[in-house]
Amino acid sequence: MEQQDRIMDGDLRTLGLQSILKMLALSGKTGTLLVHSGPETLSISLRKGQIVALREEGVPQPDLLFMLCLVNRLDPPRAQAVREASGGNTQVALAMLVERTWMSAAEMQQRLEFAITQSISHALRWVEGRFAFHRHLVPLENRMQALDIDSVLLEALRQADEWEEIGGEVATHLTRTAVARWLPEVHNDVRSLGLSQEYIEVLCLSNGDLPLQAIALVLMMPEARVARIMARLLELRLIEVVDTALETELQQDLSNLIIRCQTALSRQRQSSSPEQHLLGLVTILAECINGLLIHHGTYAKSLRGRGHVPFAEVVRYLEHRFAHQLQLLSKQQYPILETTEFANGKLDCTSILTLDKLVKGQQLEEFYWEAVLGLAAFLRMVFAELLRDEVGNSHTGRNLNLVWKAFLTEIDHEIQQYQVYRAYRSTQLAHGRDARQPAPISIMQNFVGGQGEPRNNVPGRGPLSEGQLNGLSSPGDPYGPPESRRRSMR
Repeated sequence: MEQQDRIMDGDLRTLGLQSILKMLALSGKTGTLLVHSGPETLSISLRKGQIVALREEGVPQPDLLFMLCLVNRLDPPRAQAVREASGGNTQVALAMLVERTWMSAAEMQQRLEFAITQSISHALRWVEGRFAFHRHLVPLENRMQALDIDSVLLEALRQADEWEEIGGEVATHLTRTAVARWLPEVHNDVRSLGLSQEYIEVLCLSNGDLPLQAIALVLMMPEARVARIMARLLELRLIEVVDTALETELQQDLSNLIIRCQTALSRQRQSSSPEQHLLGLVTILAECINGLLIHHGTYAKSLRGRGHVPFAEVVRYLEHRFAHQLQLLSKQQYPILETTEFANGKLDCTSILTLDKLVKGQQLEEFYWEAVLGLAAFLRMVFAELLRDEVGNSHTGRNLNLVWKAFLTEIDHEIQQYQVYRAYRSTQLAHGRDARQPAPISIMQNFVGGQGEPRNNVPGRGPLSEGQLNGLSSPGDPYGPPESRRRSMR
């Protein structure tokens, strides 16, 4: 905008937004009012003293089409088609919905009016900031009828007053940018709680992705009312408010742990014997499990917000949470895990790591193999429980789960390669050859990821399919992968 077009500017402390808008309405001005406060900017386009468009910058803009799908007003394929055709412009998108008779013109006008009123209501509470009015109209998409400023201000002031009435803890924690998500512990039918339709709608939209502002926008419900409902849902322990700073820290900590484990996994692939390879996997799995336990001792939900928690209490919490799962695994599938124990909040695998002092040869390899399968299964259990507790079914949780699955795929690959080796050895035995002789170097390189034969090859049989790999085991082999064990490893 040209400097000479600016006909008025000033400080919000001197002249508030309400007074500015009234003055522009009375004088019938045409132009654009820019209001800045911190990172946020409001651009209000006026024509003859009436509001014809508004744009809000500095805050994330919600995807209205996506939210209409969440409240069953639109189906995803239609929403995607409109999104692509409108280029992400909300006003154009709403106009297209009207053209295709998927929304009435009256509802479009109501939604555009509500969005403008909501933004102005928020800006009315700004104390710090500046404003400037430019005589030339900034062209914004205009798909609605012009709005009378007095009517908009009346409703915006009413909504602003609702925020003032809330006050206290609710207003502190439930700002318009607050994001809430369902608590994973909720299993009962919420309809039995006698919640009204408004409460159920807000609860359904508290999915860990949408801020309070977006929920208010799609429901066309004042933000303060949404905050009141959320406060009640918090009391009922149906939702929780997401601490975005804490989740960023939590996500980074887990990502670093996964990277360390991946690096260790790539290094141990140079092992020269099956025993060394399996022992390396046992070591990595144990370190990864303990890394997750250390992480959870810091970020577990029940340990947060309490300042310094005594180490003994953290230890008791971790053992109470995970020791029973370890015992079930040891009794039902992997007896070798009975030799492990929790000590100081960590899994002590010393008895497995020092087995070579008591057992040699084939028996040692079989013990290591069972330990790999058991620890891999326990690792999955620990991560699943940790993720459910710390971030639940949220955007952060889904991102972490994707990274985690990529790491587990590498672990599974190492396990499958060892199964190929075992199949080769069983084949040798079946043909009456001495299975105690060292395997050919090509097979050894193959199962440790070397440059020998192509992976998943067995001499004389060609490449193995995934189904064959999953079923590789010799007759009578107590530590082969039976069907129940394969399912536990997926």
